[in-house]
Amino acid sequence: MLEIIFSDHYLILYVATIVASILSYKKYFESKLRFLPILLTYILLTEVLGLVIQLDPELNPFITGLYSDYNYIIYYTYSIIFFCYFFYIYWYYTSSKKIKNIIVYGGIAYLIIAIINAYFKSIITERQLFSYTYGSLLLIFSALNFIVENKSNPTLFRRLLFWISTGLITYQSIYFPINIVHSYITQENIDLYYQIAPFHKAAVVVLYSCFIIGFITMKPKIK
Repeated sequence: MLEIIFSDHYLILYVATIVASILSYKKYFESKLRFLPILLTYILLTEVLGLVIQLDPELNPFITGLYSDYNYIIYYTYSIIFFCYFFYIYWYYTSSKKIKNIIVYGGIAYLIIAIINAYFKSIITERQLFSYTYGSLLLIFSALNFIVENKSNPTLFRRLLFWISTGLITYQSIYFPINIVHSYITQENIDLYYQIAPFHKAAVVVLYSCFIIGFITMKPKIK
């Protein structure tokens, strides 16, 4: 099992992103992005746990028995933490009161939808399609707004949040429709999974490559 886990190229990319975030930490440790290394480490641990559950369902720490090979519950928790963190980041870094209100009320709506979605669709056996799609669209909007607000800033391309936004917009724009398709894949159309999987993998590479570029090229904030 360990050999399979360590041979996963995407986990290596996650580790590389964490290392880059730590090496560049002094550039942004006084900003609201200072918790990024913690979030990235949490994402890595979530992916490792998800892979472990797939390889050996008996090691599932949350579910035993018939559904022990399902890992939806860990991604449900991950999605809430991930979206809420970035909603806060974009709320903080926008200067528009209107946009701040949209993000606040949109974030509250996301949490309500996540709870309702979990009520009607089991977080153990089913994807939380509606809450993820809504959260993804709100995140894309928030990230795009940050870029548009700062488009005239001459140092925009040296800002970490620009590269994070670029990665998030690209990834979420590709993944949320893939997630919808995944939700309707059955044994009868399993070939569809293999057709769209490369697009998901490419989106992951773009996302974390943007993070790494941001950590490397970012300009420290002048005190």
